[in-house]
Amino acid sequence: MIILDTTTKSLEVVLAGAITTTQLDVTCHAVDTLDSDMTVSDIVNTNIATNSTTAVTIMAAPAASHTREVKSITVHNNDTVSATVTVRINSSSTMFILCKVILATGENLVYSAED
Repeated sequence: MIILDTTTKSLEVVLAGAITTTQLDVTCHAVDTLDSDMTVSDIVNTNIATNSTTAVTIMAAPAASHTREVKSITVHNNDTVSATVTVRINSSSTMFILCKVILATGENLVYSAED
């Protein structure tokens, strides 16, 4: 389970090098709950492309008094060559790597909180 529980904690993806032809597709889905009673307050979906070696926020930090539970992440390599993908938590500009994988052309990185 990936939990974003402060307004300064977000989820990012970054590539180890520049792409050749096409940025990678990234989708991320999460549920926000109120800290006061844990009721669902929002469902958040992000669809974004990577930006080579520049980190991209795939799930923003939650609002104050909320907790965001990331339910799924998918990264699809559309490029014509393999790509090294890092998924990390950015907590007040301190990076915590969740995973770093090499995706061949056409391969996916899939995270599911349900597994």
